[in-house]
Amino acid sequence: CALVALFLIVFSACKNSGDDMDVPNYEDGSKYYPLDSGMVRLYQVDSIAFDDNAGTIDTFRFVLEEEIIGTINGQFNEPHVVIKRSVKKEMSQIWEPRASLFALRTPNNLQVVEENNRFVKLVFPLGNTNTWNGNMFNNLGRRNYLFQFKEKSFSNGDTSFFDCTQIQEANIKNAIEEVFVRSVYAANIGLVDFTNIYLNTQTSGTSGFAIRQKLIYSYKP
Repeated sequence: CALVALFLIVFSACKNSGDDMDVPNYEDGSKYYPLDSGMVRLYQVDSIAFDDNAGTIDTFRFVLEEEIIGTINGQFNEPHVVIKRSVKKEMSQIWEPRASLFALRTPNNLQVVEENNRFVKLVFPLGNTNTWNGNMFNNLGRRNYLFQFKEKSFSNGDTSFFDCTQIQEANIKNAIEEVFVRSVYAANIGLVDFTNIYLNTQTSGTSGFAIRQKLIYSYKP
C-alpha cells in the first residue's frame, strides 16, 4: 500500500493484490478497459515541449509501464483498481515511479483518478451516449467527451488492433489556443493510443506540448 500512501485522504483499506473486480458484461463496452489483476501494458511516449520565452523546442522519449496490482476502497467503499505506473528513459535500465492511477468501473461508466482528479473515460452502454462531461466529478470545468466509433480496426503506426473504440476528449482551436486529446482503446487490452496536444498561440510564438503515447506490449495473465 506504500505506493498509494499519498491518496489515503481519498482512499482507504488497501486490499490484497489478488482481489479482482466482478467479471463485467462485455456487451456494455467495458471490454475496452480490462481490469484484470496482474495485467501489464508497456507504452512508448514521445513528448515535444514548445517554449516561446526561450525560443526552444525540446523532444523527449521514454517508456511507460502500467501494472494492475490490486484494489483499494474509495471514500464510499467502492473498489478502485490500482494501476501502478513506472517510467524510464529509452536507453536507461532504471525505472522511476510515477503516481498510480485508480480505476472504478460502475454499471454506468468507467472512472479514472489521476493526480486526485477523477475523469469519466467511458460511459455504458458504450455508443448509446454520443457526448458526456468527462469532468463531471472534478473541478476542472466542463469537458465534452465525444464517442466516435467502436468495433473498428485501428493502427498506431506500428501495430494494428481489432475491435477498437475511439473517444475524443477535446478538440478546440481558436485564436489563443489549440487543444486536441484523443484516446483509442482495444478490446481485452485497454488504451492502445493516446494523443494530448495543448498549444498556446496568443504570444509571439508557440508554447505548450504535444504528447503521443502508443502501446508496444501487453500481457494478460
